[in-house]
Amino acid sequence: MIKKITAVLAAVLMLINTAALAAPGGDSPLETPSPTATAVSADASPTQTPDAAAKDGANNNTAQTPSPSESALPTPQASPVTSPEPSASPTSTPPAQNVPPQELSKEFRLDIEVTPHKYIISKNAVIELYSEDGEFLGSQLRYVGWDTPKVSMVFEVPEYRMGAKFKIKLVEGLRSIRYLDTRVGPGEELLVDTYGYLDDSGSYVQHNGALIEGNPHYDKELRMYVTNRWLSDVSPHARIVDDITMMPVRAIGEAMGLEVNYNQEQDSVDCRVGDKSVVFYANNIYMTIFGVGVNADHETVYIDGSLFVPVRALAEAFECSLEVADYGEYMDILIGESPYVREEMNKIPVNRDGIGSKTNYLVWVSKHEYKVRVYEGQQYLWRQLKEFPCALGAPSTPTITGQFEYIERTRWNYSGYYVGPVLRFHNGYALHSTLLYYGGGEYDGRVGVNISHGCVRLHPDDINWIADTIPLGTRIYITE
Repeated sequence: MIKKITAVLAAVLMLINTAALAAPGGDSPLETPSPTATAVSADASPTQTPDAAAKDGANNNTAQTPSPSESALPTPQASPVTSPEPSASPTSTPPAQNVPPQELSKEFRLDIEVTPHKYIISKNAVIELYSEDGEFLGSQLRYVGWDTPKVSMVFEVPEYRMGAKFKIKLVEGLRSIRYLDTRVGPGEELLVDTYGYLDDSGSYVQHNGALIEGNPHYDKELRMYVTNRWLSDVSPHARIVDDITMMPVRAIGEAMGLEVNYNQEQDSVDCRVGDKSVVFYANNIYMTIFGVGVNADHETVYIDGSLFVPVRALAEAFECSLEVADYGEYMDILIGESPYVREEMNKIPVNRDGIGSKTNYLVWVSKHEYKVRVYEGQQYLWRQLKEFPCALGAPSTPTITGQFEYIERTRWNYSGYYVGPVLRFHNGYALHSTLLYYGGGEYDGRVGVNISHGCVRLHPDDINWIADTIPLGTRIYITE
């Protein structure tokens, strides 16, 4: 009986509340509705409270047209609720709703691996990025030099999905760029791909960019050979300027067997052998060959502080043969012997005799002249640097003859005097100073006579110059 009474009372209360909410005019009779007595009106917006809905109903006698988001909701029921749930706003990019976040990116990363070369010319590489349909997305600049194995550029771009393509345009600073099998030069574009994949562990790897190869500007390696000798240690190195092979004038001239002298007043350089002279003038194509003015195929210029001359102009002036072999990455240039140099050099006995040395120096002792001569250069192309008087072995202890090598620098001390420096070349034989007092001065300073125990004596200043100039291993050539 009690249960039936309770059910009847609940039904009556619900009818009273429904009538109050639907009554026109005036304020809602329930300012603070009970949770069990609150119902959502069909006219109310999902984001409104019941009070707001009642007020809207009191001020408008006609039903409101529901918004598109409202119409998507199910028809409200009369069952009580604590508070209405707001609807979600529509997604701004519906197609991406089901795309995993790792497949989307707002960056494009470009990595450029710089091709190594021996003589890279430092420049700033400029790259422009475009969408596949040609929309400009940005430009970046990076330094590329001999110590730059790789450069990276990160562009901020509109959001895209992995698999999109981009265009990369080389503006300047590199000879070319390459992606897969396609290579382009300045002013041209590469089409590159982005992609993603699952690695062995099942993790997604996003590749939102491209890896390309950049070929820098560089001087082609020039291997210079003069009379079959490779000039491997020339600095600054030879290079091609405006399609003309250029080289430091002193290095190439002396390798050819020429005497090279710089004239500061005229800012010119004289390359000569005997009475034959070729003169180059800085920052000028004008040159003279044996006194006759001509124009070279390129002006003489300063590069890295050294005066560079066109190699062909110098070689042909002295009637040297010249051959070029281009191997792509490097070029061999072979310069033959000058007949003028050969004629002049043959006047020097050590050249005529074909005496060689392990170093770029040679010492010749001419016993009948009581002379020591020091040369610089190479076999057949020795140029005399200095000539000194000397004393030789006494008749009972003569100075030996032949070809030897300088093997030790030392000093010999005796009672009352010493000799030094001592440049020993064979057993107890050496080039050394005259006899010297320990306190200074010469104990016996005679030269031009046969007086020693077989060694070659020179004045202190002369032997000191030789000792400071020639390295160990230098050939000591002694003749009668």
